Amino acid sequence: MTPIEQVLSPGRRLLNPLIDAFSLDQASVNGNARQLMAEVLGTFGLVFFCAGSAHVNWWSGGQLGALGVGLVNGFGVAVMIFAFWAISGAHLNPAVSLGLWLSGKLPGRKLVPYIAAQLVGALIASSVMHGLFRNHTGEGESWLGANFSDGPLIQAFGTEIVITFFLVYAILLMAERGRSATVFALAVGLYVAAAVTMAGSVSGASMNPARAFGPAAIAWFWTDHWIYWVAPALGALFASVFFAVLRDRSVSESG
Repeated sequence: MTPIEQVLSPGRRLLNPLIDAFSLDQASVNGNARQLMAEVLGTFGLVFFCAGSAHVNWWSGGQLGALGVGLVNGFGVAVMIFAFWAISGAHLNPAVSLGLWLSGKLPGRKLVPYIAAQLVGALIASSVMHGLFRNHTGEGESWLGANFSDGPLIQAFGTEIVITFFLVYAILLMAERGRSATVFALAVGLYVAAAVTMAGSVSGASMNPARAFGPAAIAWFWTDHWIYWVAPALGALFASVFFAVLRDRSVSESG
């Protein structure tokens, strides 16, 4: 037993009677707890790098630039996926979890716990950012990297639908074909980098309600926040529909 396991073992012993009292399966409880913790940590990392890069670009006077912010987003997402893919599937995004559920790749009983874990991770990340970065100054206001749009709302709304659609569709396709963690992380990271570089100035390129929610809640900046829930949900819905229509049945049946 490792030193860390020795420290944690008393807590586990305290939980065992509770698990037995409710006739819960020990392996199932442990597995679910590991998955939710992975979603918390993975979403923490995603929000810290994605929202953090937007905030740092603001207070540094734009030194990162659009490409720099996009690359930080892409690399950050890729690392989080690679780190937690084998544990929870590394959804790290309520829109992704919704798309996987609609496509039958996530049990319904896990949808709400996954989304709750993602929101918790986003809140913790934004709280840490607030503690680390709140004294930095720059022109304008960042709101801890919260998503917002200076242009027409319909423009931001439509952009979020489109970029979330292709994100979720690609994830569904790779999940169907059983791609490795390396391929999964690299593909999603590259796409996120491209989407953020292109659409960051239009809508903030969230594609992720949790990424939008964490900074908005801690900075208390809710302007047009509904866009970053409704648009990604619609993008995930459309991706699930097109995936169902276009999927190769022979691949799913052979898998």
